[in-house]
Amino acid sequence: MATIKDIAEQAGVSAATVSRVLNYDQTLAVNNTTKRKIFAVAEKLNYQKGTRKKRSKNKFIAVVLWYRPEQEIKDTYYYSIRLGINEQARIYGYTTRVFYQGDAWTDLAKAEGIIVVSSNQFTAIQLKEIKSLRRPLVFVGRNTLAEGYCCVYSDFHLSIKDIVDHFIKMGQKDIGMLAGDLNDDYDKENLIDFRFQDFEFYARKLGLFDLSKIFVGKFTPESGYDVVKKAIDLGKKMPAGLIVANDAMAIGALKALREANLSVPNDVSVISFNDTTAAKFANPALSSVHVDTHAMGAMGMQVVQQILNSDQMTPYKVVFKTTLILRESSLN
Repeated sequence: MATIKDIAEQAGVSAATVSRVLNYDQTLAVNNTTKRKIFAVAEKLNYQKGTRKKRSKNKFIAVVLWYRPEQEIKDTYYYSIRLGINEQARIYGYTTRVFYQGDAWTDLAKAEGIIVVSSNQFTAIQLKEIKSLRRPLVFVGRNTLAEGYCCVYSDFHLSIKDIVDHFIKMGQKDIGMLAGDLNDDYDKENLIDFRFQDFEFYARKLGLFDLSKIFVGKFTPESGYDVVKKAIDLGKKMPAGLIVANDAMAIGALKALREANLSVPNDVSVISFNDTTAAKFANPALSSVHVDTHAMGAMGMQVVQQILNSDQMTPYKVVFKTTLILRESSLN
């Protein structure tokens, strides 16, 4: 595994700066360009592979992302997927072009193929627009097989069970969740976060579901901090086991718990999702569900290539196994 020193040397900054950036330290006076460079180096060191560029085609693959550019430096899960897509596209001789949420999508119809990353946050109208283009289309991060489209996603369903079972094994039956939703008018009982849906199903089955132990943030460190701090300030008792929808929110939650003098993992065990580079360098190091996001992105591009090379192909799905990585933030 790459160390902070390794990342600092390649990024041309100090080890202290790398540590603070990976822990989303908001007091650090570093511009977004430097932050992106640090995250890019960190991901490159984790997934460094040789690639061979084949014959060049003046054609591009569209990568459609639900978030805005600034989101990538707050959650490298999606950045790693995009790196995997880009590297595999270069092998096939394609360039890639990114379309962020809010961008004009007029050029999508010119793409050879389209890869949509994490489409849960798109509206039905937006998805209908993408599908209407009749381009080779693959979804990464969501199961769309029933809709008739090829997809690549992770088996997060089993990982929720693994997390809950681990908490119970450690004697922590008081379990809650910090789920994610971008909408301010979300319905707490019907969140679109599939991790929440799986957690609710399994927790109810075990008789452990408590809606008062469900908190909702917006997938960023700031929202994780604000939501947990507000709950503590309102006198709410934090659950002994807290599942967090992504590492970025978990890092914010860790900060709020520290400020409230709540010990992690003794008072609150925290387990998050995605096992990004930041999880390894968090304080304390985050227990997190690992998935090979780089390989997911590469596979998404491979599926697009198969569709392009086929006159007719039956839609299929590729499911990546997840692994629960236990570190200092949970009782183990």
